[in-house]
Amino acid sequence: MLALRQQLADELQRLSGSDRFGFLAQHRGMFSLLGTTPDLVEKMRVDNAIYMVGDSRMNIAGLNKDTIPTLAQAIIDAGV
Repeated sequence: MLALRQQLADELQRLSGSDRFGFLAQHRGMFSLLGTTPDLVEKMRVDNAIYMVGDSRMNIAGLNKDTIPTLAQAIIDAGV
């Protein structure tokens, strides 16, 4: 799970050109809070079928190396 977190943080850094998502690699456990608004969570759901709790809690255990680029792009496209 640590490798998945690191891959997600790295992909978000690559896409955004910023290290503002580095905190995701530091979290532990099955879930992480992205820290965005319910409106942006809804935008990711509608636009990309990305599902997370309204407070932007995501299930890291549900990711794999092939889905991380899609999630990262959806996060960036939503304007997070």
